[in-house]
Amino acid sequence: MLPYMVLRILLILAALLLPARALANDHEAGLSGHWAFRIDDATIFVFTLEQLDSGAWEGAWTRPQEIDSNGAVFRRMSGQETVRPLAALERRGVVQLTFTGPQANGRRDVLQFSQQDENRAQLNYVGIPGDPYPLVRVAADTPLGPFDEVRIYDRDNAVIEADYVELAQPLEPLEGVDLAESEGAAATEEDEMPRITADFLDGL
Repeated sequence: MLPYMVLRILLILAALLLPARALANDHEAGLSGHWAFRIDDATIFVFTLEQLDSGAWEGAWTRPQEIDSNGAVFRRMSGQETVRPLAALERRGVVQLTFTGPQANGRRDVLQFSQQDENRAQLNYVGIPGDPYPLVRVAADTPLGPFDEVRIYDRDNAVIEADYVELAQPLEPLEGVDLAESEGAAATEEDEMPRITADFLDGL
């Protein structure tokens, strides 16, 4: 009788501890991982975020080499490049990455990430009006596209939920990833301007 009671108590304790462990694992995952901005069936951007043991953050941005966008719609996308940020910081649960702009004009792309739940996050692109971009967690090898060269992709059709992606192995250190380096000095507040502009559709 005694072994049965002991076994029953152990089963009850295991049931009580399981949710706590699951929550702890969810918390540990946090923003570290790979996040995609998708419109319908097309992946527009993929972001990699990694928190180091020191608490500092690193990141990367995989984006089309060619793109026309005003922040609300995207078109003429082709190619793929992955770039590192000039600076990364975290404040009150928001991770901010600053990238050099596409031209040698001193402008910067400032992207702010915050987590919504285990599989969803959002991106605030500083200087671009409108609601934050929804992001979904994806696998490390998620490619961009597919892109239709004659189609205009509307942010209103962005994917806000996706199937949960189980991370089968720890995130690969960014030091081991072949990335194009962002050039230029660290950004100042005056430099923080978006690379996509509101006038690209003028004349259409």
